[in-house]
Amino acid sequence: MNKRMVLCAAIAAVLASAGSLVAHHSLARYDTTKAVRVKGAIVRIERINPHSILFVDEVGEDGQIQRWAVEGPAPVQLERRGINKDALKAGDFIEACGYILKDEGAGSHRTINIEPLSESLKVTTPKTMTGRVMDGELLTMPNGQQQIWSDYGNHKCFASDYRDFHSK
Repeated sequence: MNKRMVLCAAIAAVLASAGSLVAHHSLARYDTTKAVRVKGAIVRIERINPHSILFVDEVGEDGQIQRWAVEGPAPVQLERRGINKDALKAGDFIEACGYILKDEGAGSHRTINIEPLSESLKVTTPKTMTGRVMDGELLTMPNGQQQIWSDYGNHKCFASDYRDFHSK
């Protein structure tokens, strides 16, 4: 009887934590009804867990600079996709396609706290950056190649004939 109770408790714990894992790895807080495209120069790259962040400055038609914080995969996932530390650097021009936060109004920004991993960077690197947050789905790299950045199955950034295991 005691083993059965322990097994039931273990199963309950696994099931209870599964919901929060799925919620974290979803686009629930993003407006996935339309994709947003951002073209600009990379200002800073943070290869941090659980999500890498590209800070990109886009120059608008009015000449004003709009900073974007493009969330992406964890560093280990970037490596698996062949995006090593030298693939993207500050100054590179890219295009990111993805989804903005649901609660963001026009011009709304978020400050993102970043703790530099290296002691030497703690003095020279700001600990926060501000920008409009988007979850990047597809990245056009500096060489023009398209690269899946995050894949939660929405695919509004891909061509209409794109198919993968999420496709119906």
